[in-house]
Amino acid sequence: MAARRKKTARKAGRGKTAAQQAEAALARLEQDLPDNLKDFSRRVRRGLAELEREIERAQANPRREAARLLREASHALGRLEADGERRWRKLAGPARREALRLLHRLEGVLAAPKRRKARRKATRRVAAR
Repeated sequence: MAARRKKTARKAGRGKTAAQQAEAALARLEQDLPDNLKDFSRRVRRGLAELEREIERAQANPRREAARLLREASHALGRLEADGERRWRKLAGPARREALRLLHRLEGVLAAPKRRKARRKATRRVAAR
């Protein structure tokens, strides 16, 4: 078994204070800024133009995809409508005939009652005998 060495205690390093860190960040920011407003404006415009192009490129794919999905849905709806129309025609003929038959029956029931023919007296005579 190897002999262990004692670790020497580390001295606490002096960290930068918050004020020094803020000052350093401000100095970096000042170096990053252009000397005048005109240069800054050009830089910002260039960055915005690049960002707009990037956004347009990013939106082009979803737009294309949405248009494709919409086209597919439209075609599917057309197929369903055609199929439904075929089925409707197939069912509509017998259904119309049935509805017409029921309407005629209803008309017959609602029509004014016809005058009954007077019974012949001959039937009474037969009953009287």
